[in-house]
Amino acid sequence: MARIAGIILMMMMISPVNAETLRVISLYPGHSDNISAMGGNLVALSENDDDDLLPELPRISLRSGAERILSLKPDVIITRPFAERINPNMYDVLRRSGVKVISIDPPKWDDFPAYLVTLAESLNLNPINGISRLNSALEGLESPSAKSPRVFLEATSREIHTCAPDSWPARLISLAGGVNVADDAKPLRNGSTIAPYGVERVLRNAESIDVYIIQTGAMNPATINTFKAREWSSALSHARVCEIPEKYISRPSLLGLEKGIKILRQIFTEDSENAR
Repeated sequence: MARIAGIILMMMMISPVNAETLRVISLYPGHSDNISAMGGNLVALSENDDDDLLPELPRISLRSGAERILSLKPDVIITRPFAERINPNMYDVLRRSGVKVISIDPPKWDDFPAYLVTLAESLNLNPINGISRLNSALEGLESPSAKSPRVFLEATSREIHTCAPDSWPARLISLAGGVNVADDAKPLRNGSTIAPYGVERVLRNAESIDVYIIQTGAMNPATINTFKAREWSSALSHARVCEIPEKYISRPSLLGLEKGIKILRQIFTEDSENAR
């Protein structure tokens, strides 16, 4: 992806940028992160956005009426198809009122550079800002080595689901220098980012797991303490058990990428030091 991002960056160097500033409301946290990272003019966020991201801005419920949004005088609403299906009537009213509605699914890893360009150009932002930041985040990262920690990511504690091998979190683990123990996991369905794994398979691989990461957030309410209360957790007593917020490991965003890799590298470095 870094090579693709570099090619896109060179192509954009000769592309004109529309300087008109648009008032943007984002109704999906991943889009909000990326718009903020690229310097967009956000005037409101969804109620699901992180509290620490532009806390001064109003929060909008996905089930709000169109009047609430129109009162903020947006030029563009950026959302995702899932959110649009929750409240289709609101979006119909917004479109009839002349507000531009852009609905984009969260991108897969390989599509992320192109997604940043599409997002930026749709909002009259300079795509170079996003691609340059992406290249900076990926610069100098090394591939896993023979001494790299072997990692299992718990995406959900219910029946133990992990990340699909080609998913965003799997790529972050690799970029940060880890090896995904569950690289044989099969996605829940075509295109899904999570994969069923189960306790029995975890236990069969227990001796080879150096780091057990619990993704915490809406998808998984588990914690280190609840993990230790599981009957089978003693089989992983040799492994380091860590928590990472979902927004830093699974959300396709520049902010999540930067923070997620930093957290993972700290965990893996500590694991290497402890192994000496």
